Amino acid sequence: MDRLLLTIQVMLGALGVVGVSARAPGLGFEQLTRVGLALLVTLLVSRLKARHVVKLSPYAFLLLLGLLALVLAVGVSPPGSDSKRWLMLGPVSFQPSEFMKVAVIAYLASFFHNHLGDWQIWRPMVVIGVTAALVVVEPDISTAAFIFLLALAVMVAAGATLTRIVAISVSAGIVAGLVVSPFLGEYQYWGDRIAGFLDMWGPQAQTADLSYQATVAERAVQRGGLLGIGVGRPVNVPEADTDFVAVSIHQALGFVGIASLLLLYGLLAWHGLEVARRVKGPAALLAAGATTYIVGQAGLNLLVASGMAPVTGIPLPGVSYGLNSMMSVAVAFGFIHLAARQARAEALAAEGAA
Repeated sequence: MDRLLLTIQVMLGALGVVGVSARAPGLGFEQLTRVGLALLVTLLVSRLKARHVVKLSPYAFLLLLGLLALVLAVGVSPPGSDSKRWLMLGPVSFQPSEFMKVAVIAYLASFFHNHLGDWQIWRPMVVIGVTAALVVVEPDISTAAFIFLLALAVMVAAGATLTRIVAISVSAGIVAGLVVSPFLGEYQYWGDRIAGFLDMWGPQAQTADLSYQATVAERAVQRGGLLGIGVGRPVNVPEADTDFVAVSIHQALGFVGIASLLLLYGLLAWHGLEVARRVKGPAALLAAGATTYIVGQAGLNLLVASGMAPVTGIPLPGVSYGLNSMMSVAVAFGFIHLAARQARAEALAAEGAA
């Protein structure tokens, strides 16, 4: 396995254990166990070859698409929420939209590797449009938009022309719009989130309601200061072990903790894209898409945690408490590892030929 990449994943997991323990001490050991399981998943995926991933990708995509549809019929909601995003598999809750992120990356890597030079757009149009639409209907607009952006990143990495990217994007948007139009009344919550965001930076007249989470998160960050106050002090911020885990890390470790997060994601962005540049074939698209997934989602989450964007409900990859997100990110790390292994093999082969 790639040592730098493995170190980044381990250190992100360690910061996650600190953040989760600061918010809910009883969950610290469970989070540590999940980090270990994620590393095992990454190891297993890293042993695959890119051709195996792209060969399996259509079947994985269709399975998850069916599960997304099933969520709308028999999905469950967390307490206090009307959204249906989970399926109960015995005692375990399964969130298909989290795994759909890596499935879309893998499927589009396969498609654009095989069809870059032709004008077949109906398959990516359907893949992106229908996937985004089913996630929006849950409702989960932020995850749907992020999946759409991941698809754009894979197309750009594949070298698709601007005309083709626009054609696919517009067509997918039309497909998604047709599917979600009967459900437009379900999205009032996004108006509340935007209102809360504006209130936080405005009169702060609704700090007990719409902007409460962002406001108390800001206070927790201020308490953390430069070096933090340790994990023994409670973090009284809603979702501070999941979507707002960065706030827990900041209160416990201070600016040093947040700087460490930024450094790790920055290193991952540089190294992941460097791996994608050095490798050929679908492995390059898998690495580029996986890097965009982890780093892009981290950037969005940190913008929300810092109060610079409306609350989205997107977890911090590799850090937040949440088994589905942790395993999906583990698969993405595995994609970069397998590309790095292929890059090393290609470099050795080139040296031998010389």
